[in-house]
Amino acid sequence: MNNKSPKEKKAKSKSLKKSKSSEPEKPKEKSVKAKKEKQPKQKKEKPEGELKRPQTAYFLFCADKRAENKEKKWTAKELSELYKNLPESEKEVYKKKQQEEMKAYEKEKASLKEKGSEEEDKKENKKKKAKTSKADMKKNSKKACNCGKCDECKKNNKKNATNDADDDDDDDEE
Repeated sequence: MNNKSPKEKKAKSKSLKKSKSSEPEKPKEKSVKAKKEKQPKQKKEKPEGELKRPQTAYFLFCADKRAENKEKKWTAKELSELYKNLPESEKEVYKKKQQEEMKAYEKEKASLKEKGSEEEDKKENKKKKAKTSKADMKKNSKKACNCGKCDECKKNNKKNATNDADDDDDDDEE
């Protein structure tokens, strides 16, 4: 009797299927993504006046180390090892600097947000005024045109003529 496990049975059936196929295997086509050359990602350009976030304690430490010894070319690995082995008391100095910078950043961000909302309100008000003034200008321009050639003038002249005739009749009745 057969005492084979289900895994063994599956493996055997797969090998039989592979050997039965008479067609030669075709090489797999490369996907469209693989065919295209990879282009480096471009950084998103931030608008001028946008704030940069403050540096972390680690980056403040790295900047200090590089400033102390400008002749030495520090690698990231060396700096990370130095920071890991730094005592907590010295790390606290950099953490405090970072917290101070973060507070200043938050204050400036809030003030810019307030200014931005005020400027947006001003822009919206200007747009509203411009829309109303354009509408008024269109109305006034239709009234001011008395060329007699355009359709609007002809309509206005007919209306005026009928209104004048009605006005004349009213005058006669009195």
